[in-house]
Amino acid sequence: MTALPAADRPTQLCAVRPSPSLTLVLALALPLVLAACGDGETAPPTLGPTTTTVSFAAGTLTAEIASTRITRETGLMNRPSLGANNGMLFVYATDQPVGPLAPGFWMKNTLINLSIAFLDSTRRVLDVQEMTAGDTTTYHRPGVPYRYALEANQGWFASHGVAAGALAAFTLPAGTVIDP
Repeated sequence: MTALPAADRPTQLCAVRPSPSLTLVLALALPLVLAACGDGETAPPTLGPTTTTVSFAAGTLTAEIASTRITRETGLMNRPSLGANNGMLFVYATDQPVGPLAPGFWMKNTLINLSIAFLDSTRRVLDVQEMTAGDTTTYHRPGVPYRYALEANQGWFASHGVAAGALAAFTLPAGTVIDP
């Protein structure tokens, strides 16, 4: 290769494109190099939502975890259906306050009827309420502070004997980020 005289050189720079075989080698090698750089204790990234199993005496739900402000605000909006034994567990870092201005749940852009169970920090059910799809005027919240809220298909809690006083068992995966 010879250099062009200054007068003949292009005035724009152009990017160098690696050959397709080099691109393939780099694409295959990069994950291995990155894995070797880890500390061995970092969990692999997960695809899709993180879930946990929530068990009651007479039934179990597989629940997506909503523990950040964005996932809690989105909830189950715009979903056309929910599996028979699926739900969403809303997790808060501290107990949620009581009162007319306290945060609550509503059904904006929610396409399916749901039931919601509010739980305290010991995972005891405080209250169960029924929620109607698309109802944007009713705010659902218990009359006492709560740490968790669990949504399931409407009627799931009643059909499994889950009412105030029932105890839920679940663990949050290591590394779960919980926004205030």
